[in-house]
Amino acid sequence: MKFYNTLDEYKDKDITIYVDMDGVIAEYDIGNFNYNTIRPLKSNIKRVEELIKKDNIKVKILTVCKTDKIVEEKIDWLKRNMSFFDINDVIFISKEQEEYKKVESQELKSNYLKEHMNSTINILVDDDNSIIKYVRKNNKDLIVFQVSSWID
Repeated sequence: MKFYNTLDEYKDKDITIYVDMDGVIAEYDIGNFNYNTIRPLKSNIKRVEELIKKDNIKVKILTVCKTDKIVEEKIDWLKRNMSFFDINDVIFISKEQEEYKKVESQELKSNYLKEHMNSTINILVDDDNSIIKYVRKNNKDLIVFQVSSWID
């Protein structure tokens, strides 16, 4: 798989992998923002758990939320379904904040990554093709994968 081939290629480098939440580790259920009912994607969660055990890899979850209430619900979801994951390694971008209200999700993620990438190798794993295309176009130093790259 191309994703794992990339990790092998850079095994001697520091790698940060930014993982989207909705559609990657949590089921994306259109219109459902009740995180008490959203199903965990266990095979992808297991991949995250395996990745964080590698010495040269840091995993962060990068997620955009429509409201601050959804941020709190996602925190609770992560505590229930990914208790092994350090909540300090989750980046929540809330569109309820004034400066983000009129900014599209792909631009929010792209801008965050431009401002905060600090590893030798930076990777984004996302399910949203519009985000993937936008981020790839605007972040030349970032390696981008569609979540399907994780599926056997």
